[in-house]
Amino acid sequence: MTKLKLANYISDGLNPLVLGLVILANVAFTAAADAAQAFGWFLLVTGLVFLPVLLIAMFFVRTGRMDALFSNRRHQRHRIYVIGLFFAVLTMLVLNWLNAPVEIVATLVTGIVTVVTFAAVNLWWKISVHTSTVSALAVILLVLYGWWAVPSLVLVPMMGWSRIVLAQHTLGQVVAGALVSAIIVIAVFFQYGVI
Repeated sequence: MTKLKLANYISDGLNPLVLGLVILANVAFTAAADAAQAFGWFLLVTGLVFLPVLLIAMFFVRTGRMDALFSNRRHQRHRIYVIGLFFAVLTMLVLNWLNAPVEIVATLVTGIVTVVTFAAVNLWWKISVHTSTVSALAVILLVLYGWWAVPSLVLVPMMGWSRIVLAQHTLGQVVAGALVSAIIVIAVFFQYGVI
């Protein structure tokens, strides 16, 4: 297997959508009173945030407004950031209305803060969303499961390497994505009393 092919497998297999769903599933099943509630929270957030953004992004790719779902030029990200923010805030209102578990709310707030931060940075620099999402996953798993989750930290440099090999980002962009995301997760989870 070539280095480029391996980098593609890592980047595509651990894309932000997949990892976002993994984060949501772990948080929901840790926070909810039982499996049925966890599944309900997972489906609600998936239906209100992930699915609409994915469908709109697919439409943008199909109509030529974006190059691809997860590997596109910096200026093509602006609309997706705004759309993602809209659906995340809408979902936040619904979660508050339904008295969702604090861990799920904190996770969504983390996503909102990350989207706003990355959208601002994206105006002048293409920070790595892939590396950011892997970093968020690793930190959240550490918060939820403690030392058992330490092996997940290896995913961060793996993703950074893949994004550099694929010429999607520089070393600075992947490091910044990982660090900014980790700081946001820690700050928001601390603010909500999850840590």
